[in-house]
Amino acid sequence: MAVLTAVEAALWDLTGKALGLPVYQLLGGKYRDKCRVYCDTELYTATNPVPDDYAKAARGAVNRGYTAVKFDIDDARDPNKFDRYNWTASNAELDRMYNAIAAVRKEVGPNIDICVDMHGRYDATTGRRVAKMMEPLNLMWLEEPVPADNIDVYKTITQETSTPICAGENFYLAYGYTRLLSEAGIDIVMPDLQKCGGLGEGQRIANLANLYYVPFSPHMVGSFLGAMATAHVCASVPNFHILEWQTLSDTEPKWKEIVQYDKPFIEKGFLVLSDKPGVGVEINEEGLKKYAMPGVPFFA
Repeated sequence: MAVLTAVEAALWDLTGKALGLPVYQLLGGKYRDKCRVYCDTELYTATNPVPDDYAKAARGAVNRGYTAVKFDIDDARDPNKFDRYNWTASNAELDRMYNAIAAVRKEVGPNIDICVDMHGRYDATTGRRVAKMMEPLNLMWLEEPVPADNIDVYKTITQETSTPICAGENFYLAYGYTRLLSEAGIDIVMPDLQKCGGLGEGQRIANLANLYYVPFSPHMVGSFLGAMATAHVCASVPNFHILEWQTLSDTEPKWKEIVQYDKPFIEKGFLVLSDKPGVGVEINEEGLKKYAMPGVPFFA
């Protein structure tokens, strides 16, 4: 499905270039000129971060103009885990999770949005406890508290808590979202437009979600090419909420070197939509070759 998605997105880009139109125009026009993004702080790259590390990472993102941040609270290296494979969080793990996000809320105040991701790595008991535990912190959402396999469990967690529950990056095609939405399994839908079926399918998922008054907040862990392609869809639907952005794209040179784009990636917490034909972002093959994995043939 991810490969088919890549081909589908490339065809939108080629069609736009052939007609001299940006992709959003091919999708029916745009509701907005720019898309709000949240900064995934990627603090998961640190070893055993403490609450102060979370607070500093959040402050750094806010100082760069972001109005929403995301943190992962699943940590396979947590010494308080019962064992490497158990899905139930111990009380000490739960304390770590809460204290980390409480430090973020204290640092950034009440008006910055905070997203929390569990990557579907816990069981229903833990997912329910974390959702309730986080209620005083007024999260924008709790993401994937349990795996994507069981929609009934999502329904239970969503209906038991005031913490908004977000999921969808591991569902595919609009059909894959029908029960999730029609049975109120989640509060916010998060398809990954680099693997869910494509840009056209992403728009169909957004329109389906809109029938249930559910916000559309795409997952995005690709390059700026993927981010801009996703942004064309986000601009074309009324229920767009916010788009994911990786902080390493701000700090690691390679993310700028592998594409060709003549403007800043992010401006004051927003991705400004390109009006160029197609997606509006080009691949820099020399940059890709520079960072290609040694010993792996380059596609060009």
